[in-house]
Amino acid sequence: MNKQIRILLVEDHEVMRAALCSLLNAHEEFAVVGEADNGRELLGMVEKAAPDVVIMDINLPELNGIEATRQLVARFPHIKVLGLSIHLRGRMVSEILKAGAHGYVPKSSAAGELIAAINAIMAGKMYVSPEVLADLVETRTRAATGETAFVKLTEREREVLQLLAEGDSSKEIADKLCLSLPTIHTHRQHMMQKLGARGVADLVRYAIREGIISSDT
Repeated sequence: MNKQIRILLVEDHEVMRAALCSLLNAHEEFAVVGEADNGRELLGMVEKAAPDVVIMDINLPELNGIEATRQLVARFPHIKVLGLSIHLRGRMVSEILKAGAHGYVPKSSAAGELIAAINAIMAGKMYVSPEVLADLVETRTRAATGETAFVKLTEREREVLQLLAEGDSSKEIADKLCLSLPTIHTHRQHMMQKLGARGVADLVRYAIREGIISSDT
């Protein structure tokens, strides 16, 4: 018997995560070795779980899937990342691929496509669902209208922005990121200057527009 492909699921909706787990474990060639409901939890468990593939949602609490992918592939370049989300827009697909994901499948696709995508990226190929491919091509060929948050802000600023937009206080953010309160205030001021924001409400709107958090967070 060939070596099983070890899979770590990152999905914040418990029902969806359970369904994915059942689907994958029903195939002898796959073994689900861990589950996480946010990007920060993933980064804390990936070394012990030792997955071959991480199936990554985009809209995750605390650390979104795009930022988690970027940090994951920087630390563990041998691990394959497959984006799996509700997004059909080329922009969000493009961002997770630029972050280092090896493929993307929308949650609306059939189970067979997910299996095909995992096998493709394990074979060293990229896989992008036909359902999003046309919009992705259009997004990548369209003239840029400006820098996104993933270019304007530093990695730490993006982390602070997500937590701030999700309602955490500066003290709570400092505790989660193991930083001092003055450092959080400095990051906040830098973000507001870079984004032309006048207050937290502007930062939240920006985070939603850029896909750093979802509108129903």
